[in-house]
Amino acid sequence: MVSTSRLPSMFQSSRADILLFSLPCKSPMLPHAKFWKSESDRKVLPAPTTIVPFAGRIGANQEFSLDKTNCAQVEILQKFPDAAPWIPLRDALSLQHFLQPELWKAATIEAVGPTFATGALVPSLLGGVTAILVLPLLIFATGPVSGAHLNPTITIATFFARLATLPRCILYVAFQTLGGTIAGLLLRASFDTRSFTVPGCYMDSTKVSSGNAFAIEFTTDFALIFTAFGVGLDPRQRSVFGPALGPIFVGITLATCTFVTGFSRVGYTGFSGNPARCFGAMVGSHFASYHWVHWVAPLCASIVHGIVYYLVPPYSRGRTPPASDGSS
Repeated sequence: MVSTSRLPSMFQSSRADILLFSLPCKSPMLPHAKFWKSESDRKVLPAPTTIVPFAGRIGANQEFSLDKTNCAQVEILQKFPDAAPWIPLRDALSLQHFLQPELWKAATIEAVGPTFATGALVPSLLGGVTAILVLPLLIFATGPVSGAHLNPTITIATFFARLATLPRCILYVAFQTLGGTIAGLLLRASFDTRSFTVPGCYMDSTKVSSGNAFAIEFTTDFALIFTAFGVGLDPRQRSVFGPALGPIFVGITLATCTFVTGFSRVGYTGFSGNPARCFGAMVGSHFASYHWVHWVAPLCASIVHGIVYYLVPPYSRGRTPPASDGSS
């Protein structure tokens, strides 16, 4: 057997990953995913078991992820490796998953969030209230199809946390950015001018340097990712929050970050929180020289969070006991 000890990446496969196809069949790993508890409801309403499993779903990942050690799930895991957490490096980076139509459908839905999330809002208070009300609704609406990331920051973080494949990450970020671009152009058409600002995406560069902005963005993005994983993506919370409360708590997290950073510096309109939103705002108005901060800070925060997530994993990655050599 080939040793995995030399893999340098945080994506290093565990022995359980390698032994996937050699393990005996188990009983079904989880009950069928369900939103309804009533037997009569399940007879009338359509069953959600046709939803494509995806371990990186916000709020519902616990209900729609698979057990990679269950040989009955081999076929779906070959098609969608991120149906189970802790994706092996080879599967996470495989480009053949670009050929899955279901992945493109999910990515298309991801364009919806930034389209509605970009707007010329009053900063801090109103932005926070809007996040509390709108974000959970968008998550509930798009979650069954795409997992409701709606934000490149969350998507990139799930990739580094081994909850999403590279093809899914690329497609989601591309369509999220497309949605933000459409929103920016709609704002320009609505205001009939390019002279507008979107709080969280603009700052007074004479008062706040790019370095200062990066420090604030990185810190807040890491807080957003860490908290969002804790209440909406971490499987340890499946019996505490589950698919119903997770999206609401993610909305509260974003609202808190938006409100607090709106007062952090004079000339700073608050943290971005969503690079696609700021990209769209600048497409509709004017690109600023510090726009790189809106992308690099979430990327760095996602990498750091991925390292933390790898060192303190939410799953117990059980090892297969060594075969007995017959000695006492």
